[in-house]
Amino acid sequence: MNSPLPSFSLTALLDVSPYLVKGVDAGNGVTLQPGSQYIYILLGSGPLMIIGAFMLIRIMYARVRFFALEYGNGSFFGRVGAIAPSIFAGGLLLLLGLAATWLGWQGMGYSVTLTREGLHEVARGGSFHYAWSDATSAAERIKSTEFWVVFDKDGRKCRVEFQQRYIGEKLQDKAIAIADEALAFSKAERIKPDGGTSTLKP
Repeated sequence: MNSPLPSFSLTALLDVSPYLVKGVDAGNGVTLQPGSQYIYILLGSGPLMIIGAFMLIRIMYARVRFFALEYGNGSFFGRVGAIAPSIFAGGLLLLLGLAATWLGWQGMGYSVTLTREGLHEVARGGSFHYAWSDATSAAERIKSTEFWVVFDKDGRKCRVEFQQRYIGEKLQDKAIAIADEALAFSKAERIKPDGGTSTLKP
């Protein structure tokens, strides 16, 4: 059952499929999650950038005190005007830090599970289910090394990519068995590596 995902959810903003490198055996399917290395980098760098933004503005505001007094701009607004470029840089750093922290937090709660019933997407604040009839395109050939499938339903799109070098041979073979069987009866367009449409029939 679908629990509508917010419009600002992770996959609504960017394609996360290249970062879903952690595989888990879900019993009736294969679950992909963002790699821990990406989560740690985002959650570690985000707060540091936020702290750095405030420190930059605070240090520059303190340093400009005597300079501002010398030119008759010792008031609060005089100092602010003197460090306007630093305030702008600090603002950008703050936004980057907030974005990185938000992405890391979102990534911690994100996963997709491929089963014979379709794809189940779980994110912060909700979940969404795509049936195999919602698959719109897929790799020309479902290979042992890697393959991808795109699902589209009710204006939401989700791309999943299974890469053996990350999730291992056992999980890759399980995902291949599920996708091969399901795509045989799907109307999903098969796409060649160069982007052209394949003549391979579902």
